[in-house]
Amino acid sequence: MRNPFRISASQKATSDEEFVRLFGAGAIDLVHNINDPWGSVSFLRSAPGGGKTTFLRLMTPRPLGLANSLASGSSAVKATQEALRSVGAIGPDGAELLGTMVEFTSEFRELAAFDRGNSLFRELVNSRIVIATLRAVLERLGRPFPRDLRHIRFEWEPESGSTIPASATGDELFAWASQIETDFYGRMDVLGEPRPVHGGHARLDGLKWFANSRITEPFGDVVVRRVLLFDELQTLSAGQRRSLLDFVTAARAKCGVWIAERLETLTHKDLLSEGALENRDYSGVIQLERQWSDKRGVAYSRFVENIAQLRAAKADNFGDRDLFTLISDGDDLTVWAPKFEEACAAIETRIVAAKGSSPRYDLWLDAARAKKGSAVEKAVQWRMAEILIARDMRNQQQAFDFVSLSTDELDKRGSSGAARAAEHFVRTEIGAPIYFGRDTIADVSSYNVEQYLAVAGELFEEISAKIQFVRDNPMPLNADRQHSIITGVAKARWDDLTRRLPLGRDAKTLLEGIGTFCRAQTFRETAPYMPGVTGIGITMQDREALIDTPDDQIKHLRGLRDVLTSLVAHNLLVPRLDHSNKNKKFVVFYLNRLLCVQFGLPLGYGGWREKKIKDLMAWQAYGGKEEEPTFV
Repeated sequence: MRNPFRISASQKATSDEEFVRLFGAGAIDLVHNINDPWGSVSFLRSAPGGGKTTFLRLMTPRPLGLANSLASGSSAVKATQEALRSVGAIGPDGAELLGTMVEFTSEFRELAAFDRGNSLFRELVNSRIVIATLRAVLERLGRPFPRDLRHIRFEWEPESGSTIPASATGDELFAWASQIETDFYGRMDVLGEPRPVHGGHARLDGLKWFANSRITEPFGDVVVRRVLLFDELQTLSAGQRRSLLDFVTAARAKCGVWIAERLETLTHKDLLSEGALENRDYSGVIQLERQWSDKRGVAYSRFVENIAQLRAAKADNFGDRDLFTLISDGDDLTVWAPKFEEACAAIETRIVAAKGSSPRYDLWLDAARAKKGSAVEKAVQWRMAEILIARDMRNQQQAFDFVSLSTDELDKRGSSGAARAAEHFVRTEIGAPIYFGRDTIADVSSYNVEQYLAVAGELFEEISAKIQFVRDNPMPLNADRQHSIITGVAKARWDDLTRRLPLGRDAKTLLEGIGTFCRAQTFRETAPYMPGVTGIGITMQDREALIDTPDDQIKHLRGLRDVLTSLVAHNLLVPRLDHSNKNKKFVVFYLNRLLCVQFGLPLGYGGWREKKIKDLMAWQAYGGKEEEPTFV
């Protein structure tokens, strides 16, 4: 079969059974953040590939039923069943939701050109709700669609002017909705040049019909909690989206409504307002990447690794192997130990040359020479000593050069951050692999499922080939190949950035400027921002100038604002509030972790530098100058 990591779980081509078997149960935990998830309006937002459609699809009748019926034969599906039970989607007797999915497409946006009042848009949405509900009810009953439409009936009390029948069988409603569809495509075919048209619906009656109809079948009432699932709202025009949201939020319908959309549909105020950055006023909103990162990464790693295991198990000949035992977490020391040993000698030579005849660092050198452990650990110790000596030499004029610093002082000045910086430095200097291991795969995904699968899928491609030829005892994929594959994915995505992004050229030059700056700051000889710099911060005052100032007063800044908004919407810059030690408040834009790979940066968060708007404008216009790391 094809590489199972390249299957989009939300794709209709994936069968419902395969979809359920590939689903990562951890995603359902996010529902716990919503009060009354099946009786209120909830938003599901992310950059492309965050998993929105996958989540909505699970809540539709057939996948819910399969999650219940397949649980006894699969531990993975069992986990999904239990997670669904914990949020009330499945009960003792099976599915308790009637999830009805309405997917929007670009054809709705085409309608906006001549449907100035959105009445035709509402008419079409009403028909789509009705058709989707008919399909969902028959799936819930285990009956074929559309053959058994005549066996179900809907009754409700329509408001004045509503055209949805007060009482009708499924096939009568299907005919009603189909006529609207036919008229719509007829209008689209004959209109030619866009011009205003009349007709359509004044209200979103389909929502009230969905919420309030009494549904019956030959054996009685269909009693189930109803949840309307709107997907791909970013394909609508701004007016259509606003109209839909206004009707949905004002209706206070007696059903749940989930709305899934990409972040790119939001405005700069939606994405960069202080409230959004602080996660305030967001009850009822799940921003997927933010939610995963707020869980400190542990839950996310568990979630995506579960998906990876499920997908690997779908591959031919993979069997019940543990995928992560086939991904090495350490260096191939037969190759790299001599090179790390050479690095130790080179660093010692540099330190001795720099200190001259001074005995100030003699005890530190002795400590490095006496270091026990692997060649990697020794090289890290030497490189950390070199960093600490560089720092000390900056202040040497304040000290007595003839006094040797103690090893206690070495331990006091050292830290885990300094050790991480030292390891990143020495690996970069000798060309050793940096990006490898189980945790790194999750780290470089920046909390985006599609990005995780893109990296894991490339790794799996090579692992799968190993299994084909050495089935009994395949060797784990070594660190060098992992590093090469991960940096290859990062470069491919970087090269494709201009094509994938709106304002792609400006976005790429701005990122180039930020990445080059972060690299230069990271590799300063004193490593002042351990383990490295992976973001830039602007003051909240500068943020307000960009975001809150009327457009006509910041014409020169609108280009930068639009590019920043696009980069945040696509998860290429991750905004976080942070505070300086000078009582100034900053918003920090961290680079997507695959961009960190592209620029050779460490993957940790926390290191950032303040910049001015004028710096960002210069980067946007000219990119970054090539600056070589300031290695000693």
